[in-house]
Amino acid sequence: MRTPLQLALVAAVGYLVAGSLVGVSLLAAHGSTAVAGSPVAARLAPTTSVAGPAAGFQQVNGPSGLVTAVPDGWQISSIRNGFQADDPQHGGAGGRFVRYQGVAGEADLYTWLTAYEKQSWSTQPGYQRVQMDQRKFQDNPAVLWEFTYSLNGQPRHVKILYWNAKGTQYDVYASAPTADWAQTSPLFDSMVASSSVR
Repeated sequence: MRTPLQLALVAAVGYLVAGSLVGVSLLAAHGSTAVAGSPVAARLAPTTSVAGPAAGFQQVNGPSGLVTAVPDGWQISSIRNGFQADDPQHGGAGGRFVRYQGVAGEADLYTWLTAYEKQSWSTQPGYQRVQMDQRKFQDNPAVLWEFTYSLNGQPRHVKILYWNAKGTQYDVYASAPTADWAQTSPLFDSMVASSSVR
C-alpha cells in the first residue's frame, strides 16, 4: 500500500504530464480551419524520443513491438489482442483498468471507428461521445476516442488512443467509473507519453 506522500507524488506527476499534453495539443490545433461537425485533424509535435515511464509506473512490452507504461503494482493479465492491467484496489470490469493492444491495422482508422461506434456502442446504455478526433501520433495516423456509458447502472468513462504503425493497429486504453476519472485520466496520459513501437 502506498503512503499518502507517494500517492500525492504520483498524482502530481500525472497532472504535469496531462497539462503538458493539453498544452501541446492546443498549440498544434492553433489556427485550425476545421469545420464544425467534420473530423478534426490535430497534429501533435513530432517527437524524436519517447519518455521513459514516469515515477510510479513500470515499462511493459505489448504485442507486435508495443512498449508502454502501466501503474506500479497493477495486476497484468493477457486479453485478446493484448494486455489489461487492473487497479489492485478496485479493478476488473466494474473498476479501473488500462489496456494496451495491437492487431492487424485498418487502413482508415476514423472510418472504421465511426462504423464500430455506430454498430457496437451507440446502443449501449448511456453512451455519449466526448470526442473522436483524427490526429498524428509519432507521425502515424491516429484517432483519439473518448466516451461515457453505463455498465450495470454505473456511469463509466473511457479514453482510447488508436494509431497505425508498421501495418499494425495499436491502442492504449483507460476505463474507470466516472467518479474515479479525475484520478484515471493522468494514468492514460502517462501511458500515451511512454508508448512507442519497436
